[in-house]
Amino acid sequence: MVFNVFNFKGTAMADEPQSLDEPRLQRLAEMLDQQTTWPADYLFKFIVPVNEADEVKALFLNEALTMRESRTGKYVSVSVNQRVASSAEVVAFYRSAAKIKGLISL
Repeated sequence: MVFNVFNFKGTAMADEPQSLDEPRLQRLAEMLDQQTTWPADYLFKFIVPVNEADEVKALFLNEALTMRESRTGKYVSVSVNQRVASSAEVVAFYRSAAKIKGLISL
């Protein structure tokens, strides 16, 4: 299940992560709770600079990641199907991911 209501970008050049849009996080949690029976598998997708890929891997230690490098070799797309217990856990993963420099969450 993929929800497009949530799309944020971490800062590509700044040292501090971009602040999260709390209304979007809340809307995502509400939609997930309306349409999902917990626990459930959730597909996380990110684009991240190659040198930050290990940071994304660290968020999902026990899960199989699918990674694909961009044509230029500067970025990697990362997909992971994670078993989560609630919408709060989904939001927590996004909050953690937002701290990664240059990350784009899809």
